[in-house]
Amino acid sequence: MLQRKLSLGLLKLWCAVLVVSVLNSGCRGCLGDSPLGRWFGKAVGAGRGPSSFESSVLPEPIRGKSAYAVDGLQPIYFEFDSAELLESAKEQLRRNAAWLRANRNSHIQLEGHCDERGTAEYNYALGQRRADAARMFLIQEGVEAARLHSISYGAERPADPNHNEIAWARNRRVEFKIYGE
Repeated sequence: MLQRKLSLGLLKLWCAVLVVSVLNSGCRGCLGDSPLGRWFGKAVGAGRGPSSFESSVLPEPIRGKSAYAVDGLQPIYFEFDSAELLESAKEQLRRNAAWLRANRNSHIQLEGHCDERGTAEYNYALGQRRADAARMFLIQEGVEAARLHSISYGAERPADPNHNEIAWARNRRVEFKIYGE
């Protein structure tokens, strides 16, 4: 009886170690949208908000200022698990670049976002790649690099809180915010 309890205990311990190993390995699709995957993504992200990224991404004069949306700057959207700019995104970025060239005193924060699938670390990195891709495109369109500041919010600020394909498509985006005076 004691040996059976020890075997069961060891089996439980082994399973726990296996689950933690898989989760810590950064395996993006391992748990997907399962309840455990959503829980782990939130647990890993706990205490790690954009503030930890903000201090390393934003230059000194920008930190602490509030950012707000402007009608002339519209978000762009991405395919699943991609930071590649779609043609529709490039068209919107050209319109955003025209607005930025006409408003030369504006500093812009490019905010990268992801859907809830994937680990917190993966989503922060993907959000940053998305924001950086948009930033580089705007620079190629003639916007001064010093005016563009990128940050990733990962999956922490969904545009649509639902858990389906439509919501996820809305959440895979880069938003453009102007800094207030």
